[in-house]
Amino acid sequence: MNPVNFEDMNCIFKAEECGDLPALKTDKHIVSCWKMTEKEKKEFMKTGKIYLSVRGNIQPPVSLYVDRPYIRQ
Repeated sequence: MNPVNFEDMNCIFKAEECGDLPALKTDKHIVSCWKMTEKEKKEFMKTGKIYLSVRGNIQPPVSLYVDRPYIRQ
């Protein structure tokens, strides 16, 4: 999957050894939008699974959605 720009993004996170991460940052959330490759779409249709990998040794609270997890302002 690749992070993509989206209409409500208001920042871009940058880190060494990582690509840019367009995001919407509020006082309560950071939301990013990702797009599957065709190969990933086929695998998802076959398995129905998505794996989440977080760098570091702690697990922050996270959620996955298929639609916007916020109300547009």
